[in-house]
Amino acid sequence: MKKALKILLFIIGFPALLAFVAWKSVIVLQEGSTYSFWPYVGLILAGVIFLAYLIAFIVTGKKSKKNAGNRKKVMRQVVALVLVSFIFTAGIWLVVDIPLPGILDSATAGTVTFDKLREDYGDQAEQNGLLIDNFVKWNYANGNLDNSESLDYWLEQGWSAPEVKELISVNFKSIDKNGYVTFRGPWINLADDDRLTIPVLVHLVLNQREFDEEIDFIMNYEMIPNLIQTDKNPANFEQGAPLTDEQKELLVKWSILDMQGTPMEIAIDLGDSAGLVGTIIDTLSPMLVPLLYTLNEAIADDALAGTPIYIGIDATEGTFAIKINSTVEARGMWDYKKSAWLNSNHLLFAVISLFPARQWLYIWGAIVIFSSLAIGALRLKEFGGKDEEEETKETPVSYEPDWAAIDAEATKDMSPYEKTYYYAQQARNRR
Repeated sequence: MKKALKILLFIIGFPALLAFVAWKSVIVLQEGSTYSFWPYVGLILAGVIFLAYLIAFIVTGKKSKKNAGNRKKVMRQVVALVLVSFIFTAGIWLVVDIPLPGILDSATAGTVTFDKLREDYGDQAEQNGLLIDNFVKWNYANGNLDNSESLDYWLEQGWSAPEVKELISVNFKSIDKNGYVTFRGPWINLADDDRLTIPVLVHLVLNQREFDEEIDFIMNYEMIPNLIQTDKNPANFEQGAPLTDEQKELLVKWSILDMQGTPMEIAIDLGDSAGLVGTIIDTLSPMLVPLLYTLNEAIADDALAGTPIYIGIDATEGTFAIKINSTVEARGMWDYKKSAWLNSNHLLFAVISLFPARQWLYIWGAIVIFSSLAIGALRLKEFGGKDEEEETKETPVSYEPDWAAIDAEATKDMSPYEKTYYYAQQARNRR
């Protein structure tokens, strides 16, 4: 009965904890399925901790049995098991939680915070899963990934494919060195949030910047955003002709819009006439598109921006807006922040995977400590013997008189005959 109870207490402790960690890690494992062992780091850590606890459980059990009857030594093994259960659950994270927020903040430049992962690591895992999925889709569309294979094939391969790893590494270096670091001073901060106004955009586009002409960028097709979007023609991108070898060798530069990634829109409220304007734009699009192409080519000239910024018109769903698109999606890239995430996505998945383990080592840690204490109590009862108070109560103290001294004192003045009689009498009485 005691053995079955100890097994039950053991199972509801660390094995149950490990099962909860595995269950809560499923979303991280699914989203990071192509990232080798990295999404399994948290689960592996929980498994290593369980193994350490299991060793402590076995060793303390054997020592308790070996020292059966020695209550003090058995008690030491009980204390050791309870301490190990605390150290390997809440204890380890009380220590890790001190430096981890700072390390995470520094590694991601504050874009992924400890609090965000603690509150909803699943949402972050989904975001990071989309990073690789959309990257693969865009680079399949622009010919950077071999179209003789299906898109599903490349999505299944993901980060594990050498071609995808090369694209991420080479093209991130371009957007970093010939993009982000070329914007000096406080101007780059004006690209954040709602501070990127038209005057700021013009200033950042025309600013003199230094580029590294030795940095490559992998691009096969020239993908161009659809410059006029209407209800009849809502497509996002048009595929141009494959680039020539000379075009592929040209320096790829990045604008401030590429750092932000999202289109910049100037909405114009036309009221009830919006539908009519959309019809007119549909009709005039054969004439408007060449004009917009000419404008965009002028902006892309080295004398101005030196990189494309696609100015177009969005007249879909009864709206009218001037839309200024960046080149990131056309080039198969995310904005700078997400491109930086993608470049280190395997490490980010490793960090994200720690949080299911962290959460349940805290939550279920109390149960592990309780089960360890209960198992220790059973061991103490089984192998600890009786304590000193119980032994004193159950075993009365008896004292044996010093009969030789008593007899010597009693017979010191007796004659030999009297002594013989005395000793014979006492021998009968003391039987």
